[in-house]
Amino acid sequence: MSERQQTFQDLAALHYVQRLNPLQVRILKLLALGDYTQAEIGRRLNVSRQYVNQIVKKFQKYNLLQKNGRAWTVKYHTETPSGLRPHREDYLSREKAEAAAEQARKKGIFPTVEPSTGSPYNATYSVNPTLKKQIDRETDYIRYTNCRVHNIRRSYTILRQSGPVATDPRTGYEKSWNMRGGARHKYFYPGKGPAPNITIDVHPGTLTAYPDRGQTVTAENIQDAEELTRKAIEDAIAQFVEGQRRFGVYLEVSHGRQPTKTHYGFTFSTDAPHAAEQTALPGFWIDHSPEANGNPRHAEIETLDPARATGLDRAILQMHRLDSTIADHITAAIPQAIQPLTAQLNSIEAAVCGGITMQQKVDSLTQILAAMLKKNEQLWDIVLTHLIPGQTGQKNPPHQSPIPGDNGGRHAKT
Repeated sequence: MSERQQTFQDLAALHYVQRLNPLQVRILKLLALGDYTQAEIGRRLNVSRQYVNQIVKKFQKYNLLQKNGRAWTVKYHTETPSGLRPHREDYLSREKAEAAAEQARKKGIFPTVEPSTGSPYNATYSVNPTLKKQIDRETDYIRYTNCRVHNIRRSYTILRQSGPVATDPRTGYEKSWNMRGGARHKYFYPGKGPAPNITIDVHPGTLTAYPDRGQTVTAENIQDAEELTRKAIEDAIAQFVEGQRRFGVYLEVSHGRQPTKTHYGFTFSTDAPHAAEQTALPGFWIDHSPEANGNPRHAEIETLDPARATGLDRAILQMHRLDSTIADHITAAIPQAIQPLTAQLNSIEAAVCGGITMQQKVDSLTQILAAMLKKNEQLWDIVLTHLIPGQTGQKNPPHQSPIPGDNGGRHAKT
């Protein structure tokens, strides 16, 4: 199926994208995810909402973006001593609003879900689909990590507490259970934008906060993903303390600490050919929890070492770029490689037209074939030289088994 021919407006839009500075490109890439509003981007990139709104208007002028709609609101009523009291919660995507509404229904509350009204800063966007490929190519230097950073749990000591915690649904309360030493309570806080949802378990004297299972944080690198997850946890703790204050319970908590080790995981299909090759990766292991979490025929290769995870993440990003890189350099290398062949063919054609013997024709064709084989090797050399400076098209050395790293003999096999 042929692609739609580009218009002058498309070309003007792509020219505008080429002139964007890195901050403006990040704004465009975050808007393209469809989960970020202007207000959330302002907080994420530490710029004003007015600046983001100004850039968004420019993008819309060039037809780079399409508005998906505003954020979504969950509305319901709760019973109080003075009667029914209206309540509302705002979410940045319909999926998160529906999830919050489903949680409320489990508690016997029947809310409504509807688009939010008011500020234009609460709208979400998507990239114009006819320009998406070209925009991705022009902004290729900003990519998002393939690593899922997880197993981040933070513990907070309750320094002061004026009374039992409030269990009103408006505080994010979900359920309670009794254990030796006292009652435990669970609270749930949906993440803002693509930030993860956070659960807080209240124990006697401590709070434990952690992201829900299976979530992925959108970030440019592994370090940013960790920082965004910790920030989401800190925001949820602040939300919990403020919610308790509204119901007359005053809490003071310590700075959080992380008693667990962060895991860095990369999802792969267990049906893929490389999964059957039993390739050893020092410092990694296989985790099959994605299958248990509803992602059949998928697993994760994981490590505790952020340096190893960063190296693998960069390699995956390079593989994503490889197809377009090879295509570009082959296109540039072919004219240089076949120019001598073209000259030889023209020479032979002139000789044939001038009249030569059959043996001379056979000899000439043999020379052409030999030249083509040689130029094929030279073409490969030229391509590799463009891709990897100093690299030539030598034959691959015999396969050598990977040398196990000093990691206690714990290797992953994918």
